[in-house]
Order: sequence, then C-alpha cells, then structure tokens
Amino acid sequence: MSDSPTTASYFNIFITGQLEAMEFPLGPNAAEVFCRYEVVYGPDWELVSGVQSGISQTASNRSGYFKDKIIFNFPLEWTFKSTTPFGWPQLIVCIYGKTRWGAETSLGYSRINLPVFGSNDNNPIVTPILCPQNSNMVSELASWITGRNPELKDPKALLSNGKLKGISAESYGEVVFKLATILRGTDRLGYDWG
Repeated sequence: MSDSPTTASYFNIFITGQLEAMEFPLGPNAAEVFCRYEVVYGPDWELVSGVQSGISQTASNRSGYFKDKIIFNFPLEWTFKSTTPFGWPQLIVCIYGKTRWGAETSLGYSRINLPVFGSNDNNPIVTPILCPQNSNMVSELASWITGRNPELKDPKALLSNGKLKGISAESYGEVVFKLATILRGTDRLGYDWG
C-alpha cells in the first residue's frame, strides 16, 4: 500500500558536519579561542537527536602566523522532526577567549540558518563574527583595563532585528562551517525545495 499525501504528518531533516574554522583578519584578541553554541527552532519543530547546546574544545593558531585560520573541526549533528518549515532551525555561536589575566571574555557572535541543501568542500558556509561595541568612553576604558569585551545579555537577540535596535556592533572575522543535509518526507507533505 502506498502512502498518500494525507497520511504523512511530519518530515525529518538530518544535519551533520562540522564547525571547521574561524578566521580573524588581524588575529584574535586572545591566545586560545573556544565557543558555545545553541540551536534555536520554532514551536512546530522537535529535536529528535543531537544536543541543543554545547561547548567546543579550545583551539589556537599560536604555532603559525597570527592571521592563520584557527582550526576547530568540531563535529555537529542533529535530527529534527517538523510539520512545517516555519521556525526553521538556526545555530547561534558565541565565541570566547582568555584575556591576558586568564579571564574569559567575549570575542563575538555568529549565527546561521541551518542549510536546506548543505555545503561542500568548494563552497563552505561562511558567516561573519559580530562584535558588540562599548556604548561610551567610560565603558570603553573599563573594557580596556579589565580586558573584558562587551557581551550580549541574551545571544538569541541576534535572531530578531527588533531586539538589536540600539546595539552597535562591527564585523570582525568569519566562522566556516561544512554541513550536509538530508531531508525525508517532504515530498509526501507537498514541499518542493526547488
């Protein structure tokens, strides 16, 4: 008996790959870099397997040139189930490093919509690193003395343009991802991804 379009109630998406590297034009303002990540998705989505949030290993480019890529090759893998593309999963990456006094400080934030078709070796997914800026000279001086950079109270604010109103940030560097995507059950629900 063949499945009719009315019997299908959800589709699956399998995403696997890695956070490959980070690149800072003048090197990171830290000896070692690591990141925390979180996958955010809509109410009609369910994370079937994989972790919603986590932390990477520490990586460095100290043995090379200061502008060299910082190689992570950090594995990522999720399986989702949903009835609608609304609320498509997004990945937020919070990048941190150690200051000259050994304290953890923010180096920036990056976010991507998880891909429908994935990427390959010749076309990785590259996203900018956004660094919040101090709002005045006093906070700039305090940041310089302590070695701590400004941080977003809630990194999920990156997902909503309205919540970023009034926050100044600059782009400094890139995060490189290689992700593969497999979709199952979308045809039965009538979705055509082109």
